[in-house]
Amino acid sequence: MITAEEIEFAGQYVESLRQLVHGLELPSSNRSRAAASSLGIALQHHHAIVRLTKEELYASSFALLRIEFEAYIRGEWLSLCASDSIIEAFLKGKEPPKIDCLLSELEMLEGFENKELYNIKNNTWKGLCGYTHTSGLHVQRWNTEDAIEANYSREEILDALKFAEIIASLSVIGIARLAGNEDLAKHVYVTLKQRMRF
Repeated sequence: MITAEEIEFAGQYVESLRQLVHGLELPSSNRSRAAASSLGIALQHHHAIVRLTKEELYASSFALLRIEFEAYIRGEWLSLCASDSIIEAFLKGKEPPKIDCLLSELEMLEGFENKELYNIKNNTWKGLCGYTHTSGLHVQRWNTEDAIEANYSREEILDALKFAEIIASLSVIGIARLAGNEDLAKHVYVTLKQRMRF
């Protein structure tokens, strides 16, 4: 499994992201409230993923990956694409469009046109849904030759943490943009690139 140092490093990154957005001043608007709340929820999911991983509660940790991704996509869409009337309806409990529609609208915007988010969704969605909804894929991770118990590989756990960190970092960038803090957005992007080595 992963080492104590690796999980400590992941926990330190959670805290560094939290500190970056704590106390940021955001515009007082329904758009800002809806978008920042969704992005903040994505950050909280990231925190939970790391804590659950530390406790070796991998099934629950993996189940949150899709939910974190969706919270991020909704937050960016609410920030950059949704009309005022849709935001009002969303804040009153109306569901937003499905994720493919949100991605299509986002990827018409500068900065999203490279379709990276759509590629992430296409490459991971089936697995993410499987972990969230306890499909055969997830049940496979609970069966060994001798027992029914968690049996996740080290590589899978590290990949899950990496995915969660990427989405959390993108969420901080979204919050920074809502706050009009482009320097912070650039700083987080550079840090993310260095951390992920891409």
